[in-house]
Amino acid sequence: MKTLFFPKLAWDGIRKNRRMVFPYILTCICMISMFYILVFLASPQTIDLLKRGKSTAQLILALGSVVIVVFSLIFLYYTNSFLIRRRAAEFGLYNVLGMNKRSLVRIISHESIINGAISLSFGLFIGIALSKLAELGLLNMLGGEVTYSLRIDPFCAMLTVCVFIAIFAVIWLSSVIKVGRRSTVSLLKSEKEGEKAPKANWLLGILGAIILGTAYYIAVSIDNPLSAIIWFFLAVVLVIIATYLLMIAGSVLLCKILQKNKNYYYNSKHFVSVSSMVYRMKRNGAGLASIAIIATMVLVMISSASCFWFGTSDMLESRFPGDINFNASFYDSELYNEENLNKIENAIKDFSIENNAEIETVVNLPYAKGSGVADNNTIDLAADYYDTIDFGSLRDITFVPLSVYNEQNNKNVTLNDGEAIAFMSEDSDNFETLNLAVGDFTKTYKLIDSGDEELYLDTYMGNIVPQIALVIPDFKEATAEINEAGEDEYGPIVYRYKNCFNVKKSTMDKYDYAVEQKKKINEVMDDAVKEYGDFSLFFEEREDESSEFLSFNGSLFFIGIVLSIVFIFAAVLIIYYKQVSEGYEDCKRFEVMRKVGMSKKEIKKSINSQLMVVFFIPLIFAGVHLCFAFPMIGKMLSLFGMFNKGLFIVTTLITYLLFAVFYSIVYKATSNVYYNIVSDAK
Repeated sequence: MKTLFFPKLAWDGIRKNRRMVFPYILTCICMISMFYILVFLASPQTIDLLKRGKSTAQLILALGSVVIVVFSLIFLYYTNSFLIRRRAAEFGLYNVLGMNKRSLVRIISHESIINGAISLSFGLFIGIALSKLAELGLLNMLGGEVTYSLRIDPFCAMLTVCVFIAIFAVIWLSSVIKVGRRSTVSLLKSEKEGEKAPKANWLLGILGAIILGTAYYIAVSIDNPLSAIIWFFLAVVLVIIATYLLMIAGSVLLCKILQKNKNYYYNSKHFVSVSSMVYRMKRNGAGLASIAIIATMVLVMISSASCFWFGTSDMLESRFPGDINFNASFYDSELYNEENLNKIENAIKDFSIENNAEIETVVNLPYAKGSGVADNNTIDLAADYYDTIDFGSLRDITFVPLSVYNEQNNKNVTLNDGEAIAFMSEDSDNFETLNLAVGDFTKTYKLIDSGDEELYLDTYMGNIVPQIALVIPDFKEATAEINEAGEDEYGPIVYRYKNCFNVKKSTMDKYDYAVEQKKKINEVMDDAVKEYGDFSLFFEEREDESSEFLSFNGSLFFIGIVLSIVFIFAAVLIIYYKQVSEGYEDCKRFEVMRKVGMSKKEIKKSINSQLMVVFFIPLIFAGVHLCFAFPMIGKMLSLFGMFNKGLFIVTTLITYLLFAVFYSIVYKATSNVYYNIVSDAK
């Protein structure tokens, strides 16, 4: 019987504190089931069911499972710390009644084993039950061989058990250390700690405002997508720090202001709530900051992932203008002549006739391309492109012959020597003149605005590196001068020819058509090419390439949903524990107020007043964070070919509205928990 004493005591402790322990177990179950589902989907057996994009999907799913593990460790550790703090007085009472610290450790150990066993059992069961549904969803999104047989992956189950046993072991060790290091008196008085009203710390508030302003400035001032992804993580860290500082300092200041407003403070609806809030605002502010940060993470993930998924077709159209897209590169300028360009164009037309195919040309563009480092209005084409530390100074330059521009756009534009029509991506520079430097040689152009016209380039406008396209009258002479000034054998500029076309009718698969078409082009170019490496040809077939886009966007959308569910669980749990802890702290105050005549209706009004003052602050903060982060996130999305800002705005607004509705539901449910606690107090 003695051996069952501590397990029974542990179970009684869990049962009596079920209001706090059961939500914690529920969160553990959620984390475990989500982790199992992700590693199940990333397993070779599931990935092999996909038709294409297997490696991309597996990588993103694996990264998502790592995020789940890291977040589970941090958040469950934080939650358990709250539980230990709330039960410290109970452990202190056990200590007074004669139990030594070793006995307390045994109780904590048995509680940890019970919680872990329940969590792992139900978590694995739910994960296995939902894994097939998740697999069907993933295969339908990304395209794959759908099977309806239920599969349990022993390796994934074992990995899940081992990972979360390790997490529970860390949490158990932390609990043992926290209880073991505290004296009996300290444990008994734990619930009374922090009852001194904090002072409004103006220094922290000002510091938080400065840090937040800096983060916002970084977010709205970055123009270059590559710079955006580099500065994004610094901005995130600054926002997190500033949110905590502002919430902690600002919440205390808010209570002080409300207390000074006599008409507001000396009111039955507000007096108890404000007077009780002011004593715990330091801790309350930290909790509100955590909710605001998690809410921002959820909004960013869902809006971005949704934009990727619903904008896949837009990304494909901007990246691949035709069903089949050929790009020829001429490294020897002597090869780049009208005769060879006609050979390639005629080879494409002849091949379609030979195979009874019908094609429609979308892009037929001869041009030249170089890259360099910008310094004001000068671009050094001879600079070491890859060793540049300032990524924001990188530029891609494309040269298009004026004759080609006029022919393809049915125009008759004339340019003087030294003039160029300039097409620039949004994140590029805007100068009246542009200097192209190669060593001691400099070529200067006066830039003429292209207006609203567009020009298709080999890399879509707004790529990782800002794009500048110049339509010039002296195409052959200018590019030859630049190449001759370079130290390399061929110079810094490469001549290219882009031919993209749609295949409207063909008996061949489009990818096979492209492969055979490439062979045909190489055959007609064999006589012209003297040395290997002087000419190269590659193609992109939209349908084949779309599988990678679909795999990436679909996996990202799926992971975004899974992680958002996990983070929402975390936010709900923080809100719930906040309400429970404050309910237990306030129940005695409301008991006194009932004895002096406050009715239940007035108590409920006071509770609503308290919750409304602080509860929606995190939602407002998250909305403001999201607004300022919008430009930077938009730049980062362009790195992956997503330029549809309208779609991003729509997905962001819908995500925020849906989250606000969900947040309001949580507010209503948890406020009822708070009310029940203070109403039941005797």
